[in-house]
Amino acid sequence: MTQQPEDILKQYWGYESFRGQQKRIILDALANKDVLGLLPTGGGKSVCYQIPGLLRPGITIVISPLLALMNDQVIRLKQLGIKAEFINGGMSPKQMDYALDNCVYGKTKFLYLSPERIQSVFVKERIKQMKVNFIAIDEAHCISQWGHDFRPAFRSVRSLRDLLPGIPVIAVTATATKKVANDIQLQLDFLKQNVVKDSSKRTNIYFESIHTENKIPAVTQFIRESKGCGIVYIRSRKLCEQVAYQLSKEHVSAEYYHAGIGLEERKQIEARWKNDKTRIIVATNAFGMGIDKPDVKLVVHFGLPNSLEEYYQEAGRAGRDGKAAKAVLFFNRNDIQSQRSLLNYRFPSREIIRDVYQAIGNLSQVAIGAGENEGAQLDLKVFSKKHNLHPLTVHYAVKVLENAGYIFLSEDITSGSKLKILQERKEIENILSNIGFQAKLLSAILRSYTGIFSDYVKISESTLASILETSVDKVKKGIEILERTFVVGYQAQSFLPRVFFASHRISSKDLIIPKEILETRQSVAEEQLGAMVNFAIEKKKCRTNIALFYFDETPKSKCGNCDNCLNKIELSPKNHILRILNKAPLELPQIVHQSELPRNETIATIRDLMENGEIIRDELLLRLKKD
Repeated sequence: MTQQPEDILKQYWGYESFRGQQKRIILDALANKDVLGLLPTGGGKSVCYQIPGLLRPGITIVISPLLALMNDQVIRLKQLGIKAEFINGGMSPKQMDYALDNCVYGKTKFLYLSPERIQSVFVKERIKQMKVNFIAIDEAHCISQWGHDFRPAFRSVRSLRDLLPGIPVIAVTATATKKVANDIQLQLDFLKQNVVKDSSKRTNIYFESIHTENKIPAVTQFIRESKGCGIVYIRSRKLCEQVAYQLSKEHVSAEYYHAGIGLEERKQIEARWKNDKTRIIVATNAFGMGIDKPDVKLVVHFGLPNSLEEYYQEAGRAGRDGKAAKAVLFFNRNDIQSQRSLLNYRFPSREIIRDVYQAIGNLSQVAIGAGENEGAQLDLKVFSKKHNLHPLTVHYAVKVLENAGYIFLSEDITSGSKLKILQERKEIENILSNIGFQAKLLSAILRSYTGIFSDYVKISESTLASILETSVDKVKKGIEILERTFVVGYQAQSFLPRVFFASHRISSKDLIIPKEILETRQSVAEEQLGAMVNFAIEKKKCRTNIALFYFDETPKSKCGNCDNCLNKIELSPKNHILRILNKAPLELPQIVHQSELPRNETIATIRDLMENGEIIRDELLLRLKKD
């Protein structure tokens, strides 16, 4: 008897039935139809291509944007007893050859590739030898220039259709407007338009937007008074570290996570959070895609994301288990102004783009007419300073050049930390005789690494932290103290991408930057930011419905579970003020602004609450008195 989709679902995932539109997407794929599945974050998108791939003979090629995401998927499939491989830039030719051989001659069911890998002639030739049953595109919005996370390399996915004629495409994403969905189908050469969509409505998530000029204390208080694990999203690495430190000071188990942290250390941080050893991850948007933790209770945004797509996708990482969860946005006027200013950096002038292209040629020492696939390490800070440009301007000029097909960036090349002992052995023995963390740290270094007196040796701060049963931060600070006292020489880990010419270098005067990737993209970005700002500042409309309308979905009713819906319940002035301060401590002018009551009534109510001891003053802030 032929296996049915439900049989595979039960066998490998243990579920009796599908959710939402999962089965329809699967059946369309099995009927050899191209299909675009729009499922909300946590809606089980990967199952929509994994089950068809398991039901058909052959191998499914999955195109995915992030290495970490591919790695996680492959590990999960292998844990289920399903053979899967993925190819990444860190593999040697021999390792890559072995993995591809498994796909051609073995029983591998899934091959995960980044879009950049499809451009490799070597990989294409091996794909021709495979018996491919489906082409799957994860995070398919990345292929659309109208999407919030456009990746030009995704356009190369189209070449797979020529390579594998007649093989159906299964594309999935969580966030796509009608315009983006149409563009995805166009870019993927769908034989016939076919969008299968689940509602983006998440009835179990409470959405709230809080305007506050004092975000750190407001966020800290909110998390301290809430229950469950969560994520705090922040755009700045430095602020990630500050907020994590502040939460720790308030006895909240928190760690920060951003792309400036080594890959191994990031894995350990993620594992501690997944295993509930860490309650809160304070992260840039480097964290979260592919994270499958169902019991996230809180997703906090510290400031405004670029777009409502980005916000709704990140907020949707809360409450995947269907239980009550919160998505709360903290913002102020500076955030709005900063995002609008950032647009100027994100879309530099053509003159600056040409200057950056010229400077990359000089850095790479590549002559005009030569240099295809040649390049150099790009230290953004050094490069920007040398050419008297803001680092953000350079970063986005490089992005435009990449989108236009002139250059491409490699994945980050990690230069591991190195350390050398500078003192004589006798002096080191004196330090080791002391009692304290520095002595323990130095002892662990000496036990773990050889040759460290004569030369710089690669070390791992996370390994040392594990040995000493402490944090990586404490180890780094300890090494820095040893460095300042000239006990050791320390070269901290650095992350430098490489920039390559995609084709022979041309004169910067001959660069053609299409309107579609500069002016048009800028117009899209301005619209997206406008929608995000309107969502944040709105005080009356249902927040869930604002998002649903944006994604071209007509809601049937209000959610009844956001701050605006709940605020319509009539409250006395006293309870109204208490409710405002329950969210975060505020200054008097902020309370007056948020209450929307007459100023005199607000001040009189606050005075009564202070006299009754229900509100206390903490310098300029007013806060609830806690029992």
